[in-house]
Amino acid sequence: MRRLQNRIGFALPLVVVFLVVLSFALAAGLAATAAEGSTSTAQRGQNRAYTIAEQGLQRFLVSRDSLCRQTGASCLGDPGVATSGFDSVQVNATGGYAVIVSRLLRPQLGIKDTIPALYFVRARGVDTTSKLRGGDTTTSVRAVGLMVQWSVVTMKVTGAWTSLSGLDKQGSAGQIDGNDQCGKKPPVAGIMVPQGDYTASGGFVPTGSPPLDTTKTLAQLDSLVTIDWNAIVNNNLLPADYTVPPDGFPDAAWFAADTSRWPVIRVHTNGYALPNAGRGIIIADSDFTISGSNMWQGIIMIGGKLTSNGNNTTSGTTVSGLNYKLPGAIQPPPGYINDNATANGTKSYVYNSCYISRATQRLRHYVALANTWIDDVPVW
Repeated sequence: MRRLQNRIGFALPLVVVFLVVLSFALAAGLAATAAEGSTSTAQRGQNRAYTIAEQGLQRFLVSRDSLCRQTGASCLGDPGVATSGFDSVQVNATGGYAVIVSRLLRPQLGIKDTIPALYFVRARGVDTTSKLRGGDTTTSVRAVGLMVQWSVVTMKVTGAWTSLSGLDKQGSAGQIDGNDQCGKKPPVAGIMVPQGDYTASGGFVPTGSPPLDTTKTLAQLDSLVTIDWNAIVNNNLLPADYTVPPDGFPDAAWFAADTSRWPVIRVHTNGYALPNAGRGIIIADSDFTISGSNMWQGIIMIGGKLTSNGNNTTSGTTVSGLNYKLPGAIQPPPGYINDNATANGTKSYVYNSCYISRATQRLRHYVALANTWIDDVPVW
């Protein structure tokens, strides 16, 4: 009878080896999954950061003034005359924010320099939602940049009073003068109207260069007046600070309280009469009246007829009859005078480039230079 003897087993060591190999394989799989998840999260974070940066850049280009008024923003007073410095604002977005810095590269060297100030705008987008792990504080960052110029050309002035619907001046008193009262710009026409659309009584003579320009047809004058009237009245190209109605027109005390107030005022009421003196930009959809001693500094743009009565002064530039620039507007025959603007009494309509510049200051903006956009801008 054979006796049982102990033999060296192999099952237990094999199980141990199998478990070790399985553990390594599982660990490798988990590591690969984590790495893939981290890579995917990082890529999504980069895409979101890029979107935030680009949105912030575009918003800054069109809304610099409002962004510069936000708490914490630091901006140049006038990028057109600055010799050093930068703008710095933050644009908040869902799931992150963008920090935009506009740094001066080349200033505009005096009033004779025809090249506008040059800036480089960098937008750094930060995505705060992409976390690689629970305790991670890392955020995804992406920066884009663009070369821009500071545009100060906001209105082409053709005359002290330009009327696409013609002008009737009653009496010899007053002045309509195209010489720059500010002394900084060349003179323009005193009065500019279409051919055959000017009448005057009492021997009134305007001044300017030329004093009276009636050499162009309505179609030619339409192309010369570069105001995009359709975009202004139908697409809100110039957002108004006051819209009448429903708002009331700012009173004289409001203007007197702060001389830096140069609002854009939109008037919808046909035949509305200027209630008091003021400054800024008036945009009237249809007919408008200035009576008494009410004065205005800046720009007056009237869609219909402008009737000016009494003794008053408008210093800047005035354009009336702009509704003829609207699409589908019926063009009157040459010499048609029933739609003429009217100037009665002692009035002064004078060209003043300083008041025009001040009225349009808030409309100045950065203009992007073609083929200068870049991605992955270094962040410093």
